[in-house]
Amino acid sequence: GDTFVANALNIVVLTAALSVYNSCVYCNSRMLFGLAQQGNAPKALLNVDKRGVPVSSILVSAVVTALCVLLNYLAPESAFGLLMALVVSALVINWAMISLAHMMFRRAKQQQGVKTRFPALFYPFGNVLCLLFMAAVLIIMLMTPGMAISVWLIPVWLLILGVGYLCKEKTAKTVKAH
Repeated sequence: GDTFVANALNIVVLTAALSVYNSCVYCNSRMLFGLAQQGNAPKALLNVDKRGVPVSSILVSAVVTALCVLLNYLAPESAFGLLMALVVSALVINWAMISLAHMMFRRAKQQQGVKTRFPALFYPFGNVLCLLFMAAVLIIMLMTPGMAISVWLIPVWLLILGVGYLCKEKTAKTVKAH
């Protein structure tokens, strides 16, 4: 009796996990394809088969999945924690950029004498509070074993993003010049 229930539950959980992975591959491939269409990702991601399936984008998702599986195989005790730390680092970068962009936007609008239609409650203190909170998260991550590496990789990731942005802008200016 117990074995049957355990096996049935395992089948349900594995089916659900495969379904989630399938939807993630679909979403990721379409997102990468869309970014390539907008010029925000390499043009190689625009490759589709005769049915319109973005094969290159799916391959990128497959490679990332394979790297995660390899990481889990090589370091099963710390792989999940490392991946979660990387996710938290990405979230910190995103929220910090959102706060900074909002502050710069509001400052520019004020200098132009334009009143925004949707006032932000407690501006700019809300933005400053968000940035302080993000700094606190990074400090906590630095003090947490296994998470510090993610914080140390943030400057490397920002450098990669910056170089990618500069290359994209240089390419866009070259295309406009011709």
